[in-house]
Amino acid sequence: MQHVPVLLISGPVGVGKTSTAEEVSNVLVREGVSHTLLDLDCLAETYPRPTGDRFGSELMRTNLTSVWRNCVAAGSRNLVLARVIEDEADLAGILSCIPNAAPTLCQLRARDDILIERVRRREIGTGGAWHEARSLELSASLRQHAPGDIWIDTDGRSVVDIAEELAAQVSWTP
Repeated sequence: MQHVPVLLISGPVGVGKTSTAEEVSNVLVREGVSHTLLDLDCLAETYPRPTGDRFGSELMRTNLTSVWRNCVAAGSRNLVLARVIEDEADLAGILSCIPNAAPTLCQLRARDDILIERVRRREIGTGGAWHEARSLELSASLRQHAPGDIWIDTDGRSVVDIAEELAAQVSWTP
């Protein structure tokens, strides 16, 4: 069975995970590489969340298993994922949903003041304060404990440059 190249893009709230993943997808489209792009937060977004599953990780994994199976049936051979991956258990949980995964984990970083600025531009509703606090919490935690194959500082860089750099570092299946 063939390996499935999986690019996982992680980092704190506001660092640009989704924007970078979308731009990597654009690079792959230009190169004619079949792939699926998923923001895994969307697969976990439900209310109320099950007790003991603060971030909907179990629901996300159940949904990812089904969605990926459907994408493979439709011809997808590569996967681009955006989600905060705080530790090896988070990574293992995601990879357990993708048979024959060949992962590359990228942790995006930015200075805390830049993260707060980005969050304030994006989160204009009632969740702004929570997202700011979570961004700073994750920034500290990820710098100390997160797994990663590639670490990219996003300060002063365009999402296009970051995405092109990332896309070039994965051995995609044609």
